[in-house]
Amino acid sequence: MRADRRETLTATLAGIGAPLRSWYGVRVFTERPGPGVQGPALDAVLAAEERAGRTDPYRAVAGLLHLCGVRGG
Repeated sequence: MRADRRETLTATLAGIGAPLRSWYGVRVFTERPGPGVQGPALDAVLAAEERAGRTDPYRAVAGLLHLCGVRGG
């Protein structure tokens, strides 16, 4: 298993000419919905996760991060 800090990855992206454009939190509220979560309940969980993953301060406490760097843009 490996864990990198956002600041370290941001510096790495800048070092390869792809500065950080955006970042998102993943698994802010849940590790994964249980097997009984379906339909509207699952839709609500996924919607809450997506919104929180784009919003401070929630995205900063997420279990995982997605970082997006862009070259020449």
